[in-house]
Amino acid sequence: MVIERERRTLVIVERKLAQNRGHYHTQITALRTMLPNYETALITGEAYDGFLGISAATLATSSLKGQKLRSRLRHGNPLERVGALLALLRKGLMFNMPVSAYGRQFAEVVTNLKLDQSDLIIVPTADLDTLESSVDLHHILGDAAPRVILRFLNAELGDRNDGVRSARLREVQAKLPKRVLLFTETEELADHLRKEFNIPVAGGFYLPCSVPIADSPEERVLNGRFRIGVFGEPRLEKGSSRIPGITTALAQKAAAGSAGPFEIVVQGAAADFQKHGVYEALAEHQASGRAVVVSPHDNRLSPQEFARLFASVDAILLPYDTSLYNLQGSGVIQDAVAARKPIIYTKGMSMMSFLDHGNGLAAETDQDFAEAIMRVASDPLTFREGTARAAAYLQNAIAASPFLRAINAAQQ
Repeated sequence: MVIERERRTLVIVERKLAQNRGHYHTQITALRTMLPNYETALITGEAYDGFLGISAATLATSSLKGQKLRSRLRHGNPLERVGALLALLRKGLMFNMPVSAYGRQFAEVVTNLKLDQSDLIIVPTADLDTLESSVDLHHILGDAAPRVILRFLNAELGDRNDGVRSARLREVQAKLPKRVLLFTETEELADHLRKEFNIPVAGGFYLPCSVPIADSPEERVLNGRFRIGVFGEPRLEKGSSRIPGITTALAQKAAAGSAGPFEIVVQGAAADFQKHGVYEALAEHQASGRAVVVSPHDNRLSPQEFARLFASVDAILLPYDTSLYNLQGSGVIQDAVAARKPIIYTKGMSMMSFLDHGNGLAAETDQDFAEAIMRVASDPLTFREGTARAAAYLQNAIAASPFLRAINAAQQ
């Protein structure tokens, strides 16, 4: 029998939580806002410095290493199994292997905080390790375990080995407790997981990111330049290596057509803009007086600094790699939709429900991206109605979240 308490507890698990880095901290704030009647506790990783409050537990990286070896021993090919066996023997883990990476720690937190079925554990950036740990938690505590909600963001699920990942997922699927609920951010990823693995997962679990949803477009003084934003830490899958090529193509078209001037706002570390950095080739565009000027900005900005920089641009550039982003979502897309900014994105990306309101343009080649930038810059007001429709869609998608519906149904 569960004794109802005046106030329930929400435990948020975020191993990658770090100050001024990524959207991880915004997920904490969003969940606290969406569930105001819950007290919150955090389970974090080793990089966490306490900026959002004291952590109830720290998930060590070493736990992942042992679990990776265990999964290779159980599901790998013969060579992987031999390698894993030798490594486990060498590390002295062979006869003391936990069933999951964090199941025991989750159970300890539940016990220490005196949680019960009326409480929640949410993992907004879930993977196979947290999925296996959630199943393990319910095996350890049985009916006394809280409901666990997992939100997957990409198809790799934290394991790049296709064969091992599939075997792990099918093993978990066969013994998945009813009180472990699975969600994805994008509808595209949910469709993929249902078709490939027949697991009960719902898409559309979106969380507000760094930018609040604007009631109206922010009027910006152009100062003679149309500003295009490239936000986030540079990564290969985000098309960072394409930015120099797109910039060159834009500069050529601007010179030929007497268009511009343009300013490309690019986030990155100082080394990214120096010799051998991903943005080394942008150096020639940093001089003033050009048709296309690149403006470098630090990729470790405070939330307030990021919001100000985001508001200062006129359009968002997303030359993402669709081999990954055909299923995975992007926080920058949500920020752009919330801020009512036109989006220039790679054709074939996911989150098309956010991009098909007349609020952006798709592109493939560097020339396509340059032409799309010029088209948006030539008449930004053309996209005003589309960006308004997209912002309204985002607001409704968050309010009608399948995650909230599941919680409300369980409480009735």
